[in-house]
Amino acid sequence: MSPRSTLAPAETAALDGLDAIEAAQVRRCARVLLRRPLLRAEGPDGEALGTVRRYADRLQTLFTAYLGYRLVVEPSFARLYKTGRRPDGVRGARKPNGAPLTPRAYAYLALVLAVLTGGSGQLLLSGLVADVRAAGAEAGLDLGTGIVDRRALAAALRHLVDLGVLTETDGSVAPWADDAAREALLTVDVELLAHLVAVPLSRVASPEALAHAGAESADVRHRVRRRLVEDPVVARSSLTPEERDWLRTHLRSEARLLEELTGMRLEARAEGVLAVDPDGYLTDRAFPGGGTFARIALLAAAELVEEGSRPGIDHGEESPGRGGEVDRDGVAVTRERFDAVVADLAARHPRAWSKDAVRDTDRLASSVLETLTEVGLAVSLPGGLVVVSAAAGRYLPMPDAEEAAPAPDAVALPDPGAADGQEQLFAL
Repeated sequence: MSPRSTLAPAETAALDGLDAIEAAQVRRCARVLLRRPLLRAEGPDGEALGTVRRYADRLQTLFTAYLGYRLVVEPSFARLYKTGRRPDGVRGARKPNGAPLTPRAYAYLALVLAVLTGGSGQLLLSGLVADVRAAGAEAGLDLGTGIVDRRALAAALRHLVDLGVLTETDGSVAPWADDAAREALLTVDVELLAHLVAVPLSRVASPEALAHAGAESADVRHRVRRRLVEDPVVARSSLTPEERDWLRTHLRSEARLLEELTGMRLEARAEGVLAVDPDGYLTDRAFPGGGTFARIALLAAAELVEEGSRPGIDHGEESPGRGGEVDRDGVAVTRERFDAVVADLAARHPRAWSKDAVRDTDRLASSVLETLTEVGLAVSLPGGLVVVSAAAGRYLPMPDAEEAAPAPDAVALPDPGAADGQEQLFAL
């Protein structure tokens, strides 16, 4: 019996009847869509759109059965609707320089989308700005006209340009942030605009309902698989009891299915699971990485994990986990201790870091914590606590002269011939 024959038939139906080369093409398209849920011919990885269109039916079957996602394929773009994802607050839209959009920029983004909906194909920047401010006033928002507001609005418009919803036909929106007299002619891709928002806004009554749209209706297998595919680290305490039981029962088959459909490999520990992409393509932020913040983050996480400090502190009801649970699968330290470790690393190896980055140690510590949070290896709790995930132990740096040995509690899956010992791989 081949490994594929042991997988769930509904999830692998997209690959039925394909030879190895065609199956690899479908898998590549699935990976591209996971990385680029709004795929355009003129955008990043746009050369894959032709193949996506060729295998559209199979890809739609794959995403519907495996993740409960809806895929729309049009001649000029493909849109994968990732509904049911809980926002984590650290992986939102970013500016071209890598900085995250501010809350003010998000507010302007929502207003711009409201103004553009139902509009014409072309408009002047000055007219769009006037309509956005009018919409904001109608919504009861106190919008200014100073440079802070102009930069926030320009960031929102620039984001829509990057997505292909807006095209700068004549002029650019960037200079307007510093000079309100600048003008530009913008063209709206009305069809793409209609597919931008994941859930029809007429069906939701509040921002909270929009953020959680689709989560309640998804069954347990889709909820867990979405976590495996989308989240850097899935700690056991971040899953509900129902999700933990399901994953424990189906761990090996899900590991095989994950690799068959997405090319990712599952690593399981007692604390949880981690999906690894050997090619690094599905990683929106590589870790470990280059630069002062990333390298200090690696060393700080390793040092804190090795300390093994785990104070018996009652964190209360508020937590980053789901179902009111606190993620206890890590090392809990005070923010002061975290900052001290970062400052000590900066002082211990002064020639290894950028002088500008380490000049302000408070700012350095905040940037290091942000880096760890973005890759799922740390979380800040109320009361000034920082929990460094046990998964950080996977990245413990080893001296060049030593050969790194696999951690005794780390298991790379799948092993098609093994079925025993599953409880030890995900001991809940």
